[in-house]
Amino acid sequence: MKKNIIYILIVSLLLSCSSNDTYKRTSIIMGSTVEIQVRGVNSVTANKAIQSSFDEVKRLDTLFSTYMIGNPMWRLNNTDADEIIVDNEMFGMLKRCDEIWKMTGGAFDPAIGNLIEIIGFEKGSPKLPTQSQIDEALKKIGWKNIQLKEGNIVIKPKSVKISFNAVVPGYAADKVANILSNFGIKEYLINVGGEVFARGENWKIGIQHPRKQNELLGAIKINGMGVSTSGDYEQFFKKDGKRYSHLINPLTGYPADECEAVTIIAKEALLADALSTGVFILGPVKGMELIEKLENVEGIIVDTSGTIHQSSGFEKYLVRK
Repeated sequence: MKKNIIYILIVSLLLSCSSNDTYKRTSIIMGSTVEIQVRGVNSVTANKAIQSSFDEVKRLDTLFSTYMIGNPMWRLNNTDADEIIVDNEMFGMLKRCDEIWKMTGGAFDPAIGNLIEIIGFEKGSPKLPTQSQIDEALKKIGWKNIQLKEGNIVIKPKSVKISFNAVVPGYAADKVANILSNFGIKEYLINVGGEVFARGENWKIGIQHPRKQNELLGAIKINGMGVSTSGDYEQFFKKDGKRYSHLINPLTGYPADECEAVTIIAKEALLADALSTGVFILGPVKGMELIEKLENVEGIIVDTSGTIHQSSGFEKYLVRK
């Protein structure tokens, strides 16, 4: 699954690791790099656990990819029926997205495929549509058109296209964390296309500066938490001197334009993944209000003036020089 909503915006660094038993492997899955580092076990266990993890990410790619014809995601988006019954995992993802859609007041919306298509980021040739094109697309998008019923039943107009690209990498990181833990591994770092989950004492995550390519905003240390960053600096285009990012506001139909970058720390990488998108779209004021309301969620926002907004509990994760 090619990840177009959130790119690799977190630089993962391992510091203060004097042990020789750290095992690191990478693979290209979901159209991006999946990197897993483990330590504290022997090489046989490490390699078995990492291979099982890669297999799981490939399984999730097959399940949720919008680039495959005939897979469960394709059937969900292309059925002619008024109702479709999906499996438990698909329905669980739909329910989780529904919760976060409500949590963010509609800012996080995984049902805006038509908008993404007319702006053209997935085709590699983005442009600003006309107002009439935006208005027409807005009629055919939106999680507000999705209904979930008992029995794993989904009611959805065929014109509304769902994409989990803004949550599947985080979800995959969470699933990999469970696999590694089940192998008895207590220290690991998982990076699925920039969505990170880490467990252990010595993992340091560097947060990319949105305007200075070779600089970090800072670094954090996490243990048993997920981290995600959304920004306007990996995929964008300019028109008349204004930068337009790939992060689309589902309420206006236009690229969100109040933030340069948002980093979220949460108990689940899936939630961090979704919230980094939702908060970016909400903007610095409403976004920070939401972060402060949520338990076990912290964040840092860089607005378009370059001002940094930090949540009240973010400080405890920062690494001091």
